[in-house]
Amino acid sequence: MAEVIAAADNVIERYLRCLSANDWDGLATTMVDKGLVRDGPFCDIVEGKQPYIAFLRDVFSRLPGYRLTVQRISHVSERLCYVELTETFEINAVPTAYPECIRFERNNAGLISRVSVYMKRPGDVPGVEGGRAL
Repeated sequence: MAEVIAAADNVIERYLRCLSANDWDGLATTMVDKGLVRDGPFCDIVEGKQPYIAFLRDVFSRLPGYRLTVQRISHVSERLCYVELTETFEINAVPTAYPECIRFERNNAGLISRVSVYMKRPGDVPGVEGGRAL
């Protein structure tokens, strides 16, 4: 079992390296060929490896000064991993940071089968009074 977890660990790290470098071919090697699902922070769904990579290419082509910084990788099991990271890119020439958590699910071979993105919202106003910690 330790070998399976180690192999799966490498897939997540490789995904992050490839994403940061806009290495779309390398990124594709980390994912299942069929059945990939990406659910995003706006409850948006992308199904399939090629549609997901096309989505990322399109989004990243619009992000000047993009930088990905990983704070923590938590391998829960051979199938489940959480990555806390910050994506930074320029808005009106000002670097703006977006902290988030990505949940990865892997298949039996250790390849990524589901990507779920959860974003924090710095400076946003909570929907209920008292919803912000002091």
